[in-house]
Amino acid sequence: MLEVKTTSGKAGVLKSGYHYLSKNLGFLFFVLIGVILILGIINPLFLTLGNGITVLRQACFLALISCGQMLVILTAGVDVSLGAMIGLCSVLGAIVSKIFGAPAGWATAVLVGMAVGLFNGFIVGRFRIDSFAVTLGSMSICNGLALIISKGLTIYDLPPAYQSLAYTELWIIPLPVVIAVVVIVVMYFVLYRIQFGRYVYAVGGNKEALRLAGVNVNRVILWVFGGAGILTGFCAMLLSARVNSGQPNLGGALMMESIAASVVGGVTFKGGVGTLGGVMVGVLFLAVLSNGFDLVGVSSFVKQVVVGSIIIAAIILDQIRK
Repeated sequence: MLEVKTTSGKAGVLKSGYHYLSKNLGFLFFVLIGVILILGIINPLFLTLGNGITVLRQACFLALISCGQMLVILTAGVDVSLGAMIGLCSVLGAIVSKIFGAPAGWATAVLVGMAVGLFNGFIVGRFRIDSFAVTLGSMSICNGLALIISKGLTIYDLPPAYQSLAYTELWIIPLPVVIAVVVIVVMYFVLYRIQFGRYVYAVGGNKEALRLAGVNVNRVILWVFGGAGILTGFCAMLLSARVNSGQPNLGGALMMESIAASVVGGVTFKGGVGTLGGVMVGVLFLAVLSNGFDLVGVSSFVKQVVVGSIIIAAIILDQIRK
């Protein structure tokens, strides 16, 4: 009898663990584990420590911009300007760093991202315009300004300290990964430990009810987009340091990937639903696929097809689950 109870207890613990992971990280977590095992069997180099650090280095940029995109989608919106915003932040940050030094350039990238994000949030909240339309216009503005300022050229000859931000390591962990982890921890407290996080979910769940409760919804939307801009500025800062240059078209594909990571991670376009843990699993899933494709020798064009298919599949599965 004692042995039966022990077995039953172990089964209960496993079942509870499964439900906990499914609730907080989504079913994609188990798919991710399966993909890692399959890629490891196909190419054993995939499971090495060095390649694991490479995956984390690749994932940290997407993690930053996906955190911002998650905030916007939770409010039942979407920000399609984030990719173009990276290019503008990269160019202006590089120019300022050449004149005033690397720290000034890093700060400029973040401040420019915040300014563009606040502009988007003000227009969306104040005039109650669909976020897709507003950020589509911002995307064109940011892209045009980046090309005008840089004259369509890559900005080289940055201060030596600029590149160090991307290639400094703490023990064996790259500094960009550490920065991304710190940002994720801060995001966790913002979403789940302070009142603002509840407001973000409420805007997506029932905006008018939140207004009737006396909450300034426009201010919440303003800082949601402002936060997305700040996180995008951090992403641009690290990407520019990685390539040691300012590029007007830097990080263009990250916008679509940030939407993909959010959607497959369980955040719905209707707003108010999704977890930070699920989005981070989505980020790792895309990073693992990209790295695995490179090791296996699959074309990068195939990756675009796979990412698009994943977005559609995630939306369909979300509707079936509802």
